[in-house]
Formats: sequence, structure tokens, C-alpha cells
Amino acid sequence: MNTQDQIVVTALGVTGILFISNVSQAPFAYALDASLVFIAAVILYAQLSRKSGAKAKHVKDAAAGFKLADAFAEAILTIGEHREIINANSAAEKLFSLKVHGMPYTQVLSQPDIISMIDEALNGNTPAPVHYQVETPVLRHMRVTASPIDTSSNPYDEQRIIVVFYDITEFVIADTLRSDFLANASHELKTPVASILGYIETLRGHAKNDEEARNRFLIIMQQQAERMQRLITDLLSLRRIEQKAHIAPATRGDFYLAAKAARESLAPFAKERNVSISFKNKLKLLVTGDQDELVQIVLNLVDNAVKMSPPGSKVKLSFERVSKRPIGDEFSREPLSPAAPRQCIVDMTDAEFGFAVLRIRDQGPGFEAEHLPRLGERFYRIMGDRSSGEKGTGLGLAIVKHIVRTHRGGLFVESARGVGTEFSIFIPLAPYA
Repeated sequence: MNTQDQIVVTALGVTGILFISNVSQAPFAYALDASLVFIAAVILYAQLSRKSGAKAKHVKDAAAGFKLADAFAEAILTIGEHREIINANSAAEKLFSLKVHGMPYTQVLSQPDIISMIDEALNGNTPAPVHYQVETPVLRHMRVTASPIDTSSNPYDEQRIIVVFYDITEFVIADTLRSDFLANASHELKTPVASILGYIETLRGHAKNDEEARNRFLIIMQQQAERMQRLITDLLSLRRIEQKAHIAPATRGDFYLAAKAARESLAPFAKERNVSISFKNKLKLLVTGDQDELVQIVLNLVDNAVKMSPPGSKVKLSFERVSKRPIGDEFSREPLSPAAPRQCIVDMTDAEFGFAVLRIRDQGPGFEAEHLPRLGERFYRIMGDRSSGEKGTGLGLAIVKHIVRTHRGGLFVESARGVGTEFSIFIPLAPYA
């Protein structure tokens, strides 16, 4: 109790003694006892009021502190001694896609090593960080720390800890891609390099003066060198896309214009192979996406379709808008055939404004159902590509898969032997598109 409080209580006590003595004609001892009881009540009330005010101020300060935490990119939770989530900043609610305030933390975090870490922190220790994976909408890697909050200055306060989620996806992916890139590149480059070295050795040996053989070998060597160039370009492109797969595009793109640009780019190649590329249901489709990557999606898929189509056939592109993601395998409005196998390559959740849909259908040989689950794997070449004179790198569909996933979209395929193949691409529509 400070000096001002002491003066007030003393004055009240003296006043109480005089008042009780004069008014009630009570003996001085009785008046003194009554005044002491009164003074004790005043002191107790003052202490409780001060503690309540301090606690209210602490709660207000904590709320202000967590409002400040909304400015952090890291997801932050405060967990109380009763295992409930006391506070969550906006990044945490976005990470878990729900309002977690007041929920038992075990309903949000079920990974055993995270539960052990939180329990250890609630016991007053500082545990080692743990690794945590978020599966949707894309795979993200988190480094999670838990630390007790010092409550010694507020004895009325309960034990609490703060849990912070640091996004380390970029570093994990970069490390994985570095090793994968070296392994894949060395394996795929081995064949063309060996081929070129063999032809060079032949040209320097017995075919040194054979002009016809020299010209033929130089053409083959050029083809192999171009294949290596395409392979390196595709690998670098795939690596760039994978590194930022956890960052959704924030710009607007036009899916229809992307398809139109891709068709114009592939027109000479399609004409050479006597394959036509036609549009159906022309629509302006503004989506949340990167325009260059949207073009790359269509380029890769239409290029594959043209390669797999026989001369005189058509590759058809159709456009539409849908409000919800497809349920099960109901993603095609005009199935190739009732028995045609279907496969989801990239699944997605519903988008607020619906989806723009592009369907690319060819009249190629199609392929068996066992190939469908492997579409999008690096260097996996489906039968149509293997039988084509235009050898691909096996990375085109992998690039499409990762671009669609980055855009929080969906990718589906349907194929029927002797009928053809159709790819359906779903990209979230931009607001008010």
C-alpha cells in the first residue's frame, strides 16, 4: 500500500472512531474495534481492485500484443495450461484454415512429436524444434518451436506457452531439388552424350573421308544436342516452378488468351504434321494466375496432343466456367466413352469465385489405365510419346502438374484406346471475373 493509500485509510479510521463514539454512544473500545474492521475491509477492497485492474490491464496488453502478432508472416499460437489455444494470429488461422481460438490444441495439431514438444514447454522447459508438414493446399514444411512465457510478474496468471511455425518449404525444396537435379540430369544426359561421342569417334576414324556418312552423322548429332538443350531447359523450368510451388500467384491472367497464344506458337508444327487445332466455346476467362505459366500449361499439353495425333486429325480446345470442383471422376461434360479410364493428377479444394476450365482433346491412340497414375512423374514417357517420331524429355507433364498445383487448380485426364485423350485443367477464377 503506497503513502497516499495509508493517509486515506488513517483518515477513514479516525473518522469512523469519532462517528461511532458520538452517534451510537458506544464505549471507545467498541468504536475502535468497529473502525479496525472497517479499515481492514477498505484495505482488502483496495487490494482486490488493484489486482483486478492489473489483470484487466494484462489481458488488454496481451490482446494488443497479439494484434501486433498479426503483422508477422509466421503462424503464432498461445496455448494455456489447460491445453486450449488462447490466441492465434491471422497467419495461424490461415495456415490451419479455421478459427482455432478456444480449441484444444490436439484438435489442430495431432502429430506426436509436436504434442510432446508442447507438453514439455507447458512443464516449463524449452524443447528442441520439430519438423511439421502441411499437406493442403500444397505441401509445406514448417520448423516449429515452443517456449514458456514468463508469468512471474503476474502471479494470478496461468502458465502459457507460445508456439511459432517458421515456413522452411523453400529451403527443403531447394535442397531436394539440388540432389534430384544432379541425379536426373546425369541419367538423362548420359545417352545423348554417349551418342555424340560415338559419332565423333566414327567421324575421326574410318568415316573421316565419307561425305555421305559425315552429313548423316552430323544431322543425328545435332538432334541429340537439341534434345540435351530441351532437357536442360525443361529441368531448369521445373526447378524454378517447384521452388515457388508454395506461393500462390497474386496477379491476374487470361486463360483464353494464353490458349490462343499457345495455338499460334504451335501452328507451324501442327501444320507440318497435318493436325488442326480448333477452339470451341470461346470465353474470356480471367483467372488468378501468372500469364506466362498459363501459356506454358497449354503449350506443353497441346504440343503433346499434336505429337500423339495421326495426320489429318484434330486437337480440340474447349472453355467453360464452373462454380465448384468436380466430385469424384465427374470432371468431363462429354466423356470420350463410358468405359474410358479417368484419373485425377492434381486435386483441389473449392475456390471462392469458381473455376475456369480448359479441356484439350486429341484423336491419338490413347493409353492404358495403368499409365494414368504415373502421369506427371519426371521423365515418365507414355506410350504415345514413345512411339512418336518427336521424342520428348518426359518433363512436359511434370511442369504442367506443378504449375497447376502452384495456381491451386486441378488437373484431370481421361483416355480411351483408339479414341484419344482429354486433359481438363481447372484454374480458380479471379474476383469478379
